[in-house]
Amino acid sequence: MGKLVRDAVPFTTPAWFVSAVGILEIVVGLWFLSGRRLKWLLPLFAAHMFSTFSVLVFLPGAAFQHANPWELTMTGEFVVKNLVLLSAGLFLCSHGDPSRGPEHAMRAAMRALRV
Repeated sequence: MGKLVRDAVPFTTPAWFVSAVGILEIVVGLWFLSGRRLKWLLPLFAAHMFSTFSVLVFLPGAAFQHANPWELTMTGEFVVKNLVLLSAGLFLCSHGDPSRGPEHAMRAAMRALRV
C-alpha cells in the first residue's frame, strides 16, 4: 500500500508521508466515531477521499485492465469503493450534530408545528 501511495502522488514524497496519511485516516475515523463537530471534519475528509482518486489519474495501468475504464483491477476496485465512503461521509457530515440527541430534533419539529 505504501508504494501505491508514493506512486500516486505527483510530487516527491518524504519518507514520513505514507505514515502521515495512515495517521490522518485514523484521526478521521475516530472523529467520525466521536460524532462531534462533523461539519468541521468535512473538508479534511473530502480532501482525503478525493486524493485517493489520484491513482485513477496518475496510475491508470494499476487501476484499469487493458486501459478499459469498465475493467477495474483489484487496486481500481479498492479506489472506486471510496465513492461509497465519500457519499456516506458527506451524508453524516451534512446532517445535524448527533451529540445533541434525537430529542433536540423532536423539540425543534414541535416548535415549527406551533407556528
